[in-house]
Amino acid sequence: MKNLQIIVEGSSEENFVNDVMVKHFAQLNIFISARKIRTGWDRLNNKPAKGGMLKYSKFRNDVLRWIQSDNGRSNTFYTCFIDLYAFPKDNESPYTFEIQQISDPYQKISALEDAIGKDINHPNFIPYVQLHEFEALLLVDPDRLLVMYPDAQMGISKLKKDIGNTNPEEVNESYQTAPSKRIIKYLPAYEGQKAQVGPLVAEDIGITRLKNKCSHFNEWITKLENL
Repeated sequence: MKNLQIIVEGSSEENFVNDVMVKHFAQLNIFISARKIRTGWDRLNNKPAKGGMLKYSKFRNDVLRWIQSDNGRSNTFYTCFIDLYAFPKDNESPYTFEIQQISDPYQKISALEDAIGKDINHPNFIPYVQLHEFEALLLVDPDRLLVMYPDAQMGISKLKKDIGNTNPEEVNESYQTAPSKRIIKYLPAYEGQKAQVGPLVAEDIGITRLKNKCSHFNEWITKLENL
């Protein structure tokens, strides 16, 4: 038995991990726990505030905190599920200007993940950054959005035309044209329902098809499957 601890950026990733990845990896005798990045303190509800990644240090501290709390527990591995879209570029971030200037998205993500891995510096930590955000997975098969939005055929058709034959992982990180922004443009209701609808649609598409259509995602899942 192996344990896999996953730090996620937000509720969409957390729900995908809990609803899709947990079942998939349980068959391989790999048991997953997921939690959102701790970003501060929620004074209103008197509890930790979680979700989002405005500063790289918040992510880094949470990863190291989890590793330290496990105190070297055997057969325990760590990874992350965070977006390249809006990845912090502050002074403490490994997303340097040089990495930002890499034009090929796969080379860029590889360089960033290498930098994160060196920064965390733990042999059982496997960095993963999603190209370019979670919603890229939904663009593998936009027609699956019809399950949640049965009256949105026209919007989905426009979304598919907008994307064309572009590799879902290469749909870019512009504020206007990132994967979630394109979906919201044609399906406005999605904006307030991302955390619930996104994971359900991804689950409907299926992890096998997601791996087949998204090579970077496939590399990550395959690496975890082979722990």
